[in-house]
Amino acid sequence: MSAVARMSPPLPSPPLASQQDHERRFLPSRAALDDFMRATRPWTQPCVYDARLPFAFTRTTYFDTEDLRFLDSCRHGHTQRLRLREYAGSASLSEPPVLTGTRFLEMKTNTGQRRTKVRLPVSPREAVALLAGGSLDEDSAAARLLCDSPHGPVRPWVTAWYRRGTYANADASVRFTVDEDLVFAFPPRPTGPGAPAMPERLIRHAPAILLEVKWRANSPPWLRDCLRNLEVFETQDSKFEQGMRWRLDAEMDLP
Repeated sequence: MSAVARMSPPLPSPPLASQQDHERRFLPSRAALDDFMRATRPWTQPCVYDARLPFAFTRTTYFDTEDLRFLDSCRHGHTQRLRLREYAGSASLSEPPVLTGTRFLEMKTNTGQRRTKVRLPVSPREAVALLAGGSLDEDSAAARLLCDSPHGPVRPWVTAWYRRGTYANADASVRFTVDEDLVFAFPPRPTGPGAPAMPERLIRHAPAILLEVKWRANSPPWLRDCLRNLEVFETQDSKFEQGMRWRLDAEMDLP
């Protein structure tokens, strides 16, 4: 999906602030996605965060305990995910994406359509420690978030890599993302800004397009109308669950 050169700054995320909103996920056909994009166009615009790198990519590494307590939470209607989200971009789809240096540690909880997310910026040094399964400075906000985790010590398990288009209405109370070219991989080796971003140790490619729709408070009537035609494509599965299943399958296939 092509990007559009409209500058839109990322929404601020104060340390340890909890963001609450609603979310629905869909695996639409290309035709259904195109219909949804046309229907929402009067109310939304594409977001481009860096005009020099208009094609946006996301590298998300998921963490879990040795006994997979985060994955187990997905079976009980109160799904929790801990992830390191790193951003990348490219000037064109023919060029390899590079890391921008922007990264966040996130704790996300979903209960039905309601989600809560704590999002913290992390330093390059903290990102290296997280990806290596090391420890953080105990006084850092990221370390406090890990200590507040109900599931105990964690390590990186699987990484999702995808090209992401982001769209929002004027006040960003409605936002949706379109993830394409999704692949899962073993966690990457730590790298810095400007380094190639795509993971090297791939596990599997996910063929479907993923559409995630988020909104605050009550959804506006126009959004409810636009979502009605997507209900047949709705999914409760998450990238974390899908990636972990394939990671565990890959381990079973190892000699």
